Amino acid sequence: MKKRIFALIALTLYVLSVFLFPPVKRLKGNAAADGETYACICTDAAYFYAAKNENNGLFLLPQTYFVKVLSVEADYCRIEYLYDSEYTQKLSGYAKTEDLTFVDFTPNEPYLYHVFNVRYTIDGSFSTDDSFLDQITVTCAYYGDYNIGSKTYCYVLRGDSFGYIPKPVDLYYAENTEYEDYLSQLSQAPVATPPSSDDGAGMSAAQIAILITLCLLVPLIAALVLKTSKRNTYDLDENG
Repeated sequence: MKKRIFALIALTLYVLSVFLFPPVKRLKGNAAADGETYACICTDAAYFYAAKNENNGLFLLPQTYFVKVLSVEADYCRIEYLYDSEYTQKLSGYAKTEDLTFVDFTPNEPYLYHVFNVRYTIDGSFSTDDSFLDQITVTCAYYGDYNIGSKTYCYVLRGDSFGYIPKPVDLYYAENTEYEDYLSQLSQAPVATPPSSDDGAGMSAAQIAILITLCLLVPLIAALVLKTSKRNTYDLDENG
């Protein structure tokens, strides 16, 4: 008989938990892929370093874009930037941990892919023959800026070689809004408090009434079960 009472109490507690602790709604989004961690560049002073040393900064990582985090340490994180393509090569290096904003989703376009042409002109024509070229155009892949005093240069990949060129005055690229959109989505998500009854997850007046009734019935039913058990014991003794 005691087992029945315990089972009844357990059932009641389960019903109470369903009413009191409804499932929390979770924000829908792109879940981070297994084994992959990304961080957003939210500052204009985050360098890509060739080594864990401030003197080895190669270029400023483009703000609003992301890097893939390979390992995390107290001061520096090992990171990966861009990918292998016709004009780009994947780079592995380091960034200061304090300059990274870690995210729990996988960006659709984490890296800035920006390609532009650079025209080199030979000063002074050494021949009147049109077969001699006095200018050449090459395609460069942009990685980031590098400031020296008041001048700004670009760290680029030109063919198979990395190097710096003066930053073109018309160089422009669109910002990545994925992290901003993610924060906006978070701000619009339901807070972790009991929601209103309008969405079906809150406790309506009828649910509260049922809850109170259950709380009152549990001790009454338990008392009746115990009373019945004792009466059956007395009947057995008298008949014996």
